[in-house]
Amino acid sequence: MGTYYFIKSKLDGNVIDIQGASTSSGALLDAYPQKTTGSDNQLWEFVADPQGSGYYFIKSKLNGNVIDLQGASTKPGTLLDAYPQKTSGTDNQLWQFLADPGGSGDFFIMSKLNGFVIDIQGASTKAGAGLDAYHMKASGSDNQLWSVVSGTFPSPVSAVPAPSAGLGSNSNYFISNCSNLKGVSVTIDVTQDIVGSDGFGFQVNAYSAKSDYDGGQQYLIYLDPHSSPAQLNCMVDNWTESPKLGQIINHIVPLATLPSQKLPSGYQLKISLDNDSSGNITGATYVVSDNTGKTIGNQTIKLLTLDLVSGSPVTSADLAPVVSFQLDFVDYLNGGTTVLSSGAGEISYNASNAMTVFNSEPSCVDWTYSTVEKANSSYGVLPGHANQAFTQTFQTSAAGIVIDRKAAVRHITSPQPA
Repeated sequence: MGTYYFIKSKLDGNVIDIQGASTSSGALLDAYPQKTTGSDNQLWEFVADPQGSGYYFIKSKLNGNVIDLQGASTKPGTLLDAYPQKTSGTDNQLWQFLADPGGSGDFFIMSKLNGFVIDIQGASTKAGAGLDAYHMKASGSDNQLWSVVSGTFPSPVSAVPAPSAGLGSNSNYFISNCSNLKGVSVTIDVTQDIVGSDGFGFQVNAYSAKSDYDGGQQYLIYLDPHSSPAQLNCMVDNWTESPKLGQIINHIVPLATLPSQKLPSGYQLKISLDNDSSGNITGATYVVSDNTGKTIGNQTIKLLTLDLVSGSPVTSADLAPVVSFQLDFVDYLNGGTTVLSSGAGEISYNASNAMTVFNSEPSCVDWTYSTVEKANSSYGVLPGHANQAFTQTFQTSAAGIVIDRKAAVRHITSPQPA
């Protein structure tokens, strides 16, 4: 028999509890005052994933059921329950323990499924407040921080330190797999209306491996501040460094019309990269959903159907896999700076193979570039543990604009002389 512990909230000292001490499969979890007797429904064991993922099941002393995201849902706010431990498809039952970057000594309990963390709904201090899985907050996170009573979390991980230029504007983490990333998708869920003085854009800035001709691959969704009615566009903007810096693909397609020059709370943007059997990026699919879940824009750009900036058709020689990428929330185009008056949400990163978070360009990349568009945006921390899914917060920053790094690339709507 293992060793069992109470898991205590930093918010109010309540502990993770199976509601009503129910032994039913799917019994909901809440935060409840720690009991002195009859506490089996509040006691938990940490069981290492037998597949060696580095994550843990959190197993109840009451009946052996484990902490589980209901229905394996990836939606923020998904309720947590106690459910029998599965032998496959277990990502919604596996957890890792991320040390609070603020140095409190407490920990976020982070899901392997989507990077969400165990959260007391609405930061309620009421006995019996429900538990859900929600994106990790950059501040005011006491309802997401936990400690082990008379024990410690096993194999805790730390947040990856911020890049030298900070976490904001055109400086974010590098997400990498130097054996080629496949099935990459980036989903942006807006939780606060996004309003910028010069529009805004979300850029997947991807890096190919050393010596690849198509060295910098950029896939964007942006709001054109000069459009009427307000227009979201999607774009491919790919570059080569050798034999000299030059733009090789530049293609823009209208994606969706908005009610006004803002992206409302509840909207979702998604950029998915397509691969061939060799891992080369062959195109991208861009989807916009409104705050009712209705798809209002859906475009796929296939690179082999396009022409190069030179006028010749794109061929397989102009394609390459990506080994690393960075998501930047910045101005829309043309090296501009937008001042965000509001905007917040979460960025979900997914791939078919494991990804690792770096705070500087990984060694498998030989071209140092970043976009020159800027904004007063900031990003949350990510863990240093390989996974197929991460979730990161973003928000408007009062700290100002992050400075450019060297060898920046400019987005333009016509070819740029080298």
